[in-house]
Amino acid sequence: MRADLILPILVLAAALAAAVYSYRGRRRRVSTRTTPGGSEMWGAGGDTRAPALSPAEALAHAEDAIRIRAAQVAAASPDAPPAALAAAEAALTTARTELAEARRQWAKGEDPAAVREHSTRADAVLKAEAPAFAALRRG
Repeated sequence: MRADLILPILVLAAALAAAVYSYRGRRRRVSTRTTPGGSEMWGAGGDTRAPALSPAEALAHAEDAIRIRAAQVAAASPDAPPAALAAAEAALTTARTELAEARRQWAKGEDPAAVREHSTRADAVLKAEAPAFAALRRG
């Protein structure tokens, strides 16, 4: 009967030894690497901010957001609250103005940070009025 337990115990011991060896090796590699990344394992902690978008990506993101929100306004039901419709249309107008300025600066080859800022501002205006757009869907 004891002989029947020897093989499972040996397999368990081998698995545990492999896990400890792997863990120590990973710790050693993480602590001695020369590339950025700190000493955290598997991305725990560290910088959690989203990477900055390029000006072209920011423009595309803002254009998509405006297109989607404009479609929501166009598809608003007749029962939609007038205040929500007015707020959504005002947000769209402001976002389109910001996007137009971003496109103008992009076409002239001006400061990429300004293009990104105007594009981000257009997206932020739409996000700020998210409750109004949500009311259009429910209306």
